[in-house]
Amino acid sequence: MKIKKIIPRIILLDTLLYILIIISLHFLLSCFKLMFREWIYIVSALIIVTGLIVGIMQLLLKINKRIIKGVLISIFIIFLLLVMPLMCLFAVFRYLPEHVVERDGKKYVAYVDGFLKTYVYYYDYKNILIVGNQKRIDEYYGGGSFDPIKDSDKHKVQVTTYYDEDGNFISRDY
Repeated sequence: MKIKKIIPRIILLDTLLYILIIISLHFLLSCFKLMFREWIYIVSALIIVTGLIVGIMQLLLKINKRIIKGVLISIFIIFLLLVMPLMCLFAVFRYLPEHVVERDGKKYVAYVDGFLKTYVYYYDYKNILIVGNQKRIDEYYGGGSFDPIKDSDKHKVQVTTYYDEDGNFISRDY
């Protein structure tokens, strides 16, 4: 009974429980050759970062000695000011736009990687939350910084590679 009262009041503990659940679900899905869609990982990352920040602040605010509390809160805020820009930069470069597309009569989720060179990776669509974790098709478009799914009439595919359900190479079209 005491644990049921304590857990909801400690945000950091709730966040760690959420991390454990997400990681467990990720590994469970990978056993069935599935993975979460990109937006699930983005929302989870936002929940985890927010929970960690709020949870640590909650614990720091419970410290009774004012001087120690003030010093630790100041150090934590300085740490956040240094780390958050790096995390935002990492998130911007890590982000892959996703599109649900139909190709050859089959539904896929397409992830566009367009940093320096543009690639589109196609995975089997399962539902709004889950996709297959084996890449089925990849397309290479050359120079980066564009989304060929949005602007399909402007860009031509240079190389298309097809894979089977296990991720093994089938064929390549030039």
